[in-house]
Amino acid sequence: MPTPPARPQRLPHAPTRGRALRTRDGACYRVRAIHPQDVPALQRAFQRLSPEQVRQRTFHRMNELSIEAATRFATVDPALGAAYVVVDAAGEIRGEARFFHDPVGGGAEFAVITDPALSGRGLGRALMRRLVDEARRRGLSHLWGTVLAQNTQMLEFSRRLGATREACLDEPGVVRVRLDLSRRLRRH
Repeated sequence: MPTPPARPQRLPHAPTRGRALRTRDGACYRVRAIHPQDVPALQRAFQRLSPEQVRQRTFHRMNELSIEAATRFATVDPALGAAYVVVDAAGEIRGEARFFHDPVGGGAEFAVITDPALSGRGLGRALMRRLVDEARRRGLSHLWGTVLAQNTQMLEFSRRLGATREACLDEPGVVRVRLDLSRRLRRH
């Protein structure tokens, strides 16, 4: 009788709550709020990013995510924002998205990134749906993000969601994308 495949080991103390997500290829993940215990998993997820992905997300080059930076990312003040991760069965982070409330404009700045090995499988869209749900729950009117003009993948992703875009006159090479939360997210 063949031996059944081994179940993935869960990381110690990894939170397990969240929404189930099944991708088009049948893989199962969970979308959940980030947690302070995610610091090591955030650092591992950062190592899986390409240098270009890091530059496009942070607007500069970084070789590693320090424990201090990972701790800041994993510890979100709910009065100021929200952050969510997509985790696999072992608790490894495969995508991350967040927003920070902009008290002046009635919206929030957002950012999203996914594991390059899983690009195109719907993880980014699932994270954006979660951000939009939370932003609406908080009564925000829009989400906006700054994107490097050469980051065509993110600009196209934003367009498919229904975001509008405009050049940032004070930041050459940067585009601002804006999702109006009174409208539904577009389907592909």
